[in-house]
Amino acid sequence: MSEARLLSMVARYPECRALARRVPDGSAFVVLRRLEARGLVSRRKGLNRLTRRGRHELDIARAVARLVVDAAERRATSLSTRS
Repeated sequence: MSEARLLSMVARYPECRALARRVPDGSAFVVLRRLEARGLVSRRKGLNRLTRRGRHELDIARAVARLVVDAAERRATSLSTRS
């Protein structure tokens, strides 16, 4: 699981149990510990929270994804107008 995807899931499902239900294989928790070590996520009393730095990382990841989608759409539009 990508770090950006997990940051998005933590923002949506802060409770550990809710997150575990969405990712049944447990792979998210390895990445979650890595994000916690990098200071992007904090954990307290069964809740995961994005830190300020984590929210910033998530915003950047979303902006990059939007740029990629926009570029792909522009490319597809330019190819379809050539015909």
